[in-house]
Amino acid sequence: MRLKSVLLAALLLVPTAALAAPGIVTVSTGLRAGPGTGFPLVDRIPGGARVNIHGCLRGNAWCDVSFSDDRGWVSSQYLEYLYRNHYVYLPDYVDEIDVPVVPFVLTSYWSSYYAGRPWYRRHAYWNSYWTSHQRFATRMTLDPRAASIGRAATRDAAVALERSGVRARGNVAITGRETAVARPNAAIAKRNAAVTIDRTRAARSERIAHERAAVQSRSAREAQARMMHDRGASRAAVRAQPMTRAHEAPRAAAPAARPATPHVAKPNVSHGSPTNARAQMPAPRAAAPAMSHPGGGGAPHINAAPRGGNAPAGGPGGGHQKH
Repeated sequence: MRLKSVLLAALLLVPTAALAAPGIVTVSTGLRAGPGTGFPLVDRIPGGARVNIHGCLRGNAWCDVSFSDDRGWVSSQYLEYLYRNHYVYLPDYVDEIDVPVVPFVLTSYWSSYYAGRPWYRRHAYWNSYWTSHQRFATRMTLDPRAASIGRAATRDAAVALERSGVRARGNVAITGRETAVARPNAAIAKRNAAVTIDRTRAARSERIAHERAAVQSRSAREAQARMMHDRGASRAAVRAQPMTRAHEAPRAAAPAARPATPHVAKPNVSHGSPTNARAQMPAPRAAAPAMSHPGGGGAPHINAAPRGGNAPAGGPGGGHQKH
């Protein structure tokens, strides 16, 4: 029997997660572990906080909501429900809003969300409590302060929705007019784009031509500069070569021509031993007269010449001085 209840509760709770609708809490209230003020407090929800409404009990007095990471029950008098793109006070629109109806099975609900809570061990006690107080969970009561806040929020949301609808219709008309104006503008923009593309291509071609001309002129200048540099380098190399000097002439050079010597008379071979080369030279014209040789040795030699203070060339016996 218990397993059957758990499966039934699981089947009932699965679709409610998919049908959850956004909601707003009007004033600060408590998130309870069951549909009633007597159940344990799970969490505290501040006023204006957003919650997800998974459904309400039959009669719409209590609703199953999730806030942050917690799951529990909140009285519908503190809730606003999202209806037709704006929030309305839930108790005032229960007849217009198709709020999902969900049951409350304490055993399966607590097993799913409160297994670690301290009151989970007493789920039998709380199950009997729910059985005895179930009739009170279907009675809806209103908190005046919460109702005034919820109704004011509903009115403001309706006014804002109406203004947004008028604005939306005006925006539709403006959009149609802008569409009619946008068509010729699109054609003009397309033509301007084509002209821009053509200009870009022409500018690119002109830039490429300028770049090629610049490269060619730069290549010519570089070639000329390289040629001038090579010429300067060759001239510097020629200037740097050492020159051959006269005193550094190679030894294998041709021998210099000997100066011509004056004619020397050959010695008279008929008068004995050869004479000195210097004695054989002709006597100068202004020579002193020949002196008689002392000792009666005979006349002097015809080729004899005075020696500047030295002894006569001929000696005793009429012979020449031997060198």
